[in-house]
Amino acid sequence: MSGGRQEAKQLWEDSFDEQIAKQAFNTSPVEALVRTVSYYLRDRFTADEIGGLHFMEMGCGAGPNLRWLAGRGMRVSGVDISPKALELARQNLGSAGVGGQIGQLVEAPATETPFEDESLDGVIEACVFQHLDKDERIRAFAEVKRVLKPGGVFVGYMLDVGHTVYQKRRDEQMEGDPGTLILSDGRSKLYLTDIGISHFYRKEELISLLDGFEVVDPCLTTYYLPEDEARRRGYDSYLQSMWTVYAVK
Repeated sequence: MSGGRQEAKQLWEDSFDEQIAKQAFNTSPVEALVRTVSYYLRDRFTADEIGGLHFMEMGCGAGPNLRWLAGRGMRVSGVDISPKALELARQNLGSAGVGGQIGQLVEAPATETPFEDESLDGVIEACVFQHLDKDERIRAFAEVKRVLKPGGVFVGYMLDVGHTVYQKRRDEQMEGDPGTLILSDGRSKLYLTDIGISHFYRKEELISLLDGFEVVDPCLTTYYLPEDEARRRGYDSYLQSMWTVYAVK
């Protein structure tokens, strides 16, 4: 394992230690993913056909998104660089009674997953591709394209340049990698502002990274956090500006 990958693994292991200690890990699926995957499924498959699908999540964390997908009846797999996250995912799916629908839950980066070419019906990610460096981002999007079947769907949820953190700190963006900040304020590994490399995407960048897909439709969602939560993160006002990326190969 390279030094950079080991460092990233340790960062997320530390984050999940804090999440577990504070019972702060996600237990509910990302609403934007639920809505967008649902649109795709209802347009193309009957309820019986959904049971034959196989979806994979890159950076599955504690597994709430996989748990929701498995609840629809499909086979699910996930990769993550944190063993602690994968153990939480196994527990989460098992307690929901859908452990038998797990394909693979494996320690692996988003850039190198253990799946065959054109073997998956869907790939999802939530707040993972935003924490990859430039080369890793290119490789992760290429990996999505590699593993998806023709007609398969990718749904991603990632930071936009309109986000408060980027707007306040854009003068600090990395030279040679516009949109990327290194965030380490020492507050908490629960927060974006202390999670290291963070990339804020532009629409044209997402379209370019998904070149060759039949459909690429990044949809923007914005909302404000409550003021007390914004202050905990060091801001008077905190706008979450996020892309929900819908792409069909």
